Amino acid sequence: MTQPFSRRGDRVRVHLDAGTRELLASLPELLEQSGDADSRLDYRVHADDPAAEARYRELVGDSLDDLRREDRSVLRRAAAADTLDPEEAEAWMRVIGEARLVLAGRLGIVADGWEDDADPERNPEIALLTYLGYLQDRLVAVLTPSG
Repeated sequence: MTQPFSRRGDRVRVHLDAGTRELLASLPELLEQSGDADSRLDYRVHADDPAAEARYRELVGDSLDDLRREDRSVLRRAAAADTLDPEEAEAWMRVIGEARLVLAGRLGIVADGWEDDADPERNPEIALLTYLGYLQDRLVAVLTPSG
């Protein structure tokens, strides 16, 4: 089986078929339609300190949402590309991670070990969650400097 990604110099080569690329290009739409399942993308940094949390929100503002929108835009633009620069590959990785969080929320997954009872053949969302985990893992592997 061909690895989905490989490294050549400072570029990440993409070895995905057209169907997988189409699936990845659709993730931003999935995220926009789903919203933030169980507020998994809007966590509290200072859950026990309302004043610190308010200050953090004041400083950060909408920047996290802006960064997520930019990452999604990068994925849409580069879904058909044969190579990615490291920043594009990292954007792909973050969008895939967001999609996994949303899917896990939709499926009611709240703890490790869900894979033990999951049947990807019976549930397409479980299959998608599993496959996106694989793709994200492979991107981490090619982006991680060896040695």
